[in-house]
Amino acid sequence: MAGPADVSDRRKIRIKVPALTRVEGEGALDLSIRDGRITELKLNIYEPPRYFEKFLEGREPAEVPDIVARICGICPVAYQMSAVQALEQIAGFTPSADLNKLRRIMYCGEWIQSHALHIHLLAAPDFFGCNSITELARSHAAEVHRGLLLQALGNDLIALFGGRSVHPVGVKLGGFHRVPDQAARTALADRVDAALPAAAELVRWCASLPLPHDDQDFVSVSLRHPSDYPITGGRLLSDTGLDVDISEYQQHFVEHQVPHSTALHALLNHEPYLVGPLARLNLNRDRLPAATRALADETGIRFPSRNMFHSLVARALEIHLALTEAARLLAQPDDDDSLTTPASPLPAGTGFGCTEAPRGTLWHRYDTDADGLIANAVIIPPTSQNQSRIEQDLHRSLTRLGLNRDADSLRLRAETVIRNYDPCISCATHFLTLNLVRDTSPTDPSDRRPLLLLGTGSALGTDSRAPQLVTALARDPTLQPYIADGRLRLLASLQPLRDGLSLADASARLVVLDTLSGTPTAGRLRHLRLNGAEPPPAWSSHQLSLPQLAELRTLVGVDQPLELLALPPAPTTTPDGPVQATHVAVVRDWLLTQLVARTAVSDTEPADKSDPA
Repeated sequence: MAGPADVSDRRKIRIKVPALTRVEGEGALDLSIRDGRITELKLNIYEPPRYFEKFLEGREPAEVPDIVARICGICPVAYQMSAVQALEQIAGFTPSADLNKLRRIMYCGEWIQSHALHIHLLAAPDFFGCNSITELARSHAAEVHRGLLLQALGNDLIALFGGRSVHPVGVKLGGFHRVPDQAARTALADRVDAALPAAAELVRWCASLPLPHDDQDFVSVSLRHPSDYPITGGRLLSDTGLDVDISEYQQHFVEHQVPHSTALHALLNHEPYLVGPLARLNLNRDRLPAATRALADETGIRFPSRNMFHSLVARALEIHLALTEAARLLAQPDDDDSLTTPASPLPAGTGFGCTEAPRGTLWHRYDTDADGLIANAVIIPPTSQNQSRIEQDLHRSLTRLGLNRDADSLRLRAETVIRNYDPCISCATHFLTLNLVRDTSPTDPSDRRPLLLLGTGSALGTDSRAPQLVTALARDPTLQPYIADGRLRLLASLQPLRDGLSLADASARLVVLDTLSGTPTAGRLRHLRLNGAEPPPAWSSHQLSLPQLAELRTLVGVDQPLELLALPPAPTTTPDGPVQATHVAVVRDWLLTQLVARTAVSDTEPADKSDPA
């Protein structure tokens, strides 16, 4: 079996997967390998943003559940439940125990149908050399039939409360438009009970598949409930110490845009993270029902697991969990008749909702105005949160597989890794336009000098934002390939004049990162080319350091102007303000734009003319 790529392997490979198959939505993968290293790896999300958040502005809150259900045909319940949770918070409405019970049953239906669909239609064919479920059914008809029956049962649970399984219309603020009677619930409860043995066999089947051994280090994030396995609520938790209320999401998680995706990426403390079944199980194994926990032990897989291919087993275990929960809750009679009481008209305010969609944590925020209408909406789906982790996983998994493999083997492993996350690309509801002022001078593609980013601060210790930011960038997995092959160098300096002159031999394209008080608008990153005494000395906390550096570089024969990335002033009264994750993302994206522009011609093969534009 081939091992990791040998450094003597001088092949140059470009793999383009113009349309990923067996995922929800439209995306592509670009992978370039040169001299045994990955030089380009991009999960391209080219499906147009759908702007659901903008559609919601000016709407009555009562319209929101039906609108957000259209975001996804596979997990509409998740969007409805996160939305009503946030809007009911604004209304000051506390759901009754019975309402929470019925919402959890409906949500269990979505977990069952979504996980069954992914396991059988999207993921399992990879482990049998099949291209589709129709091929798989020829050799494993009983297993496929079992999966389709489970998916149908999940759909019926959704339809019981929603009127239909696709884009259900039964959910409203304060309850349901119609609550199914006890007879209908009892009839479905019998089917749920009867399906539990099949779900147990599904767990055993998934655990028996030839799943690759591919342990990696990653951060797991999910909700955690005080007593239940998290589905409809809880606190946000990570295995690195995060434990916060859902209202604090945006204080810890930052979304950012990359040039190759119309959907946002998200980071926690500047790092990719995982949401979804494996992350939930990693953090909540102790919340599983006893029978499901016994099945997990029977598989021989130890959770928490660091192998993303165990996501398939985690999904099967969550099907068993959801059936167990649905059976238990359907058997319980209602204690009151307040299920259809609507929430009172909404005042002006802000509300937060967060639930666990099949694919992971789904966070909503709504602001209402004085008329009670939606003034602003923010919806952050799990696929956006997983995108950075997917690219990180691809880089590590393909390298571990061996970059000297043939193109078909690399392509199959890459597609299998992506399908591990069950990405629902169509759920991208918004994208971020960065307020970035770019240098518009033409870039010479033949410029092969490394790009050196010098993050400068004060030797007195009163301005360390730029050095801190450079330190954070050095840990960014997206930049690692460029750092590894020498195209990007990062240096934190408290002596900008000294270090800037020591790099004045023109062997690198020097870009100085600094905080400048003259940056006109907070939130902007300015790219400047300095000549002589520009900019005015008062801009920098280093007094004359930057103008002197620009002038001295000219005197020692460096003919290109000094380039400067100007950070806005810190939102504090002192120069040494906190490093903001937004600035890390903006600088990282600027660097990627520069690196890609300078290497696109020489580092990749010409694109095949048949490739889509």
